[in-house]
This record gives sequence, structure tokens and C-alpha cells, in this order.
Amino acid sequence: MSYVNQNKGSQRIKSLVAVIVIHAVLGYALVSGTGVDISSAVSDGFKVIALSPEPPPEPVREPAPKKAEAKEAEGAASAENLKAKPTQIVAPKPKVKLKVKSPVRAAPKPGPGNDATAGASDRKGPGFGAGGAGDGTGSGRGGDGSGGGGMVSGPAHKSGAITRKDIPRAVWKSGVGGTVVARFMVEPDGRATACEIRQSSGYAELDNETCRLLTTRFRFEPARDAQGKGIRAAYGWRQDWWHGRRKN
Repeated sequence: MSYVNQNKGSQRIKSLVAVIVIHAVLGYALVSGTGVDISSAVSDGFKVIALSPEPPPEPVREPAPKKAEAKEAEGAASAENLKAKPTQIVAPKPKVKLKVKSPVRAAPKPGPGNDATAGASDRKGPGFGAGGAGDGTGSGRGGDGSGGGGMVSGPAHKSGAITRKDIPRAVWKSGVGGTVVARFMVEPDGRATACEIRQSSGYAELDNETCRLLTTRFRFEPARDAQGKGIRAAYGWRQDWWHGRRKN
């Protein structure tokens, strides 16, 4: 077995040497056939070529980054305050109270005032006046007026009189006489005021004396409304002035 292995090893060496020799012969034949000097070719292969350095590349300027456009308008910065952390509970926003215009007052019956109702009494009730019957806005028994209305009872003479002794002296001496018709106002306290002559006697002295005595000497029961309250009312008076017995 050892002899066989040695024989195979020597054959391999011989084959390798033969191959190298063959390649050397072929290489020499190729070089000599082309007329190329091997030494010059080798030296040319090692020549150093001086190359100028390439200019450095220009720096590339990157464009400035564009600001991102906000989708919504940004708010202004908040005012300064002491450093503090807010609580997790948010305070409720105050309710905005809108000013409501005052409604227009409407009354069931037209009138010159500004109230929504009409009345003339000091007590509350379903009517429109001071009392009595009817649906008026006064104190009488009917009608739609806003005044005091008619009276339940008129004024009446209570005290006071004019006699012959009240005839002015100048008129007495002359012997004249006459009839005077006067109109005046009876106040709630029973006094006569605002006297005026509606029919003259023909003598100013008698007319003036009549009004003077009516407003100073006479007292009357005043007129009354539906609640029995005294009210101001007009009253008339006729005065006859005679010296003696009146002739028929």
C-alpha cells in the first residue's frame, strides 16, 4: 500500500512541472512573436501620471424651511400672572343676561295714560272706575269716560240766609230792588267758592253783595259719589232784593 501511494505522488509532481514548463514556453512565444519589450512594458506600467486636483464641489445651499401655515388664527399671548397650577375643576362661564325691552302695556279700553288698567277708586276690583254700575272708567253709573262721572246726590243748602238788613245802605236809600241769579261751586267741606253772576239785578251793589254773602255766610251739604265721599259740585242760587212786601 505504501508503494502505491509514493508512485502516485511522484506522478503528480511530474505533471505539475510539465504544465508549468508548457505555460512558460507559450508565454515566451507570445511575447517574442508580438515584438513587445517586456522590460519596457513593465516600466511603462509603473509610470506616475501627475493629475491636477479636481476643484472642490460648490456647497449646496439648502432652501430655508417654510413655516407651516396655521389652519386657524393663533390667539395673542396671555397676560402674566404668578406661577401656579390650575385645579382640575373648571369654573363655569358666567351667563350673559340679555337686556329685554319692556313690553308695551295694552289696556282693554283706550285712554291717554300709560297704565295697563283703568280705575278711579282706592280699592282693587274688577272694574275700570271708582265704583257703581256700568263698565265706564269714571265714578258714575255709566259711560266710558275717564272723569269723575255723575254724582249720586247733589249739594243741598244747609245754613245761611240773606235778609232786608243785608241790603247795601246806598241801595236802601234809593229804594231800588231786583233779582240776582248766581252760580258757585260747593266744595267737599260745604263752603261756597267761585261765585259768578248769571243774571244781574241791574245794580252792581246788589250783585256783588249777593256773591259776598253766599261765599262767607252760607254752608251746604256737599255732593256725594257712589262711596258716599264728598265731591265738588256746582250749585245755583236766586236772591230777590225788596224793600217791603212784594207786590203781585
